[in-house]
Order: sequence, then C-alpha cells, then structure tokens
Amino acid sequence: MAATAAQRRADELGANCRYVVAELPGAPLRDGCADLVYTGKGALIWMPDLDAWAADVARLARPGGHLFVHEAHPMVPLWTWDEDEPRIRPDRGYFERSHVNDTFPANGAVEWQTTLAGIITAVLGAGLELRHVAEHPEPFWRWGDLDAAAWRGQLPNTFTLLARKPSWGTGPTGPVPWCRAGRSGRWGTSAA
Repeated sequence: MAATAAQRRADELGANCRYVVAELPGAPLRDGCADLVYTGKGALIWMPDLDAWAADVARLARPGGHLFVHEAHPMVPLWTWDEDEPRIRPDRGYFERSHVNDTFPANGAVEWQTTLAGIITAVLGAGLELRHVAEHPEPFWRWGDLDAAAWRGQLPNTFTLLARKPSWGTGPTGPVPWCRAGRSGRWGTSAA
C-alpha cells in the first residue's frame, strides 16, 4: 500500500507527518487535521454524493491545507477500447447519473458518473479555492496488452485538480477568509 510506504519513508527521514487512509465522507478524524487530502485513481466513481465528499475534505483540511485529486477523466467511460481509432460508446452519455461498467476492472459494477464541472462545483461549493486543473491524455491504468486508440494522446484520460482551504484571519464578526479589500488593492479581512 502506498500510504504504508510513504509513512515508512517519512519515519526514516524524521518528518513529522502521518499518512492516514480513510473513506470519505465520514472519516473518523478531527476537523482541520490534514495538510493534504488526496483522492484519486478510481475513487470518485464510487461516490454518489460529491458535495458530501467535498464538504468532508474541507472539514479535514487545516486552513491553508490542500486537496489533490488525480482521477480518471469523466469522459473515460464514453471511450471505446477500439484499437483502430477513438470512438464514443453509443450506450453511454456524459450527463448520465450512472452507468454499468461492463469492462475490466469493474465487470458489471454500477459506477457514478459526473462531469468535470460537477467535480469542480462540488469543490468550490465546499469553500475550497481552486488553484489548478489540468486534463491529461495518459490513462493511469491500461488493461493487459490492449492498445486502445483512446489512450494514444488525442483524448483526455485523466485530470488533476489542486484546491486550497482558505487561511483565516479575524475580523469584527469573527473568523473570515482573507480577501482583497476594494479597489485599494490592500490585503486585509472582510467583515462581510
């Protein structure tokens, strides 16, 4: 397991960190305990409520902490595994709520479908600041010796997302996010 190897290396280096593997939403961890929350490589397809997932990420991240996502692009379920040229499967739609994965590795499991905008909206709705989003042509796994045309660099197969929980200052009404104050360009806190 990657977290075990990472923890072993951190211990060897004397780094003051702990890697924790937990299911979201609902991880039994204290609020603000994480510098980094990572989600990826096939996790989001098993989550029917991305708003709940993003809210739990925001709960776990300390102010200034980050979310990093490396996932299959939401378009991937639409690609055929044809080797001659990329095609879209006629039995699936990008805006559907779910689909049955009749290919490896799911072999008949129902997977939740969302759009890239749906993922970004969930992250922003949880109060996180979007720092970076990128789409990548490389898949993070391939099935055996298959050389699907969809994996040859013309289509998005993965994406990465980096978001940050805002740092908090203190204003007249309590904790508020740091913001740019009006047209002066000075930084400060907002009471609104």
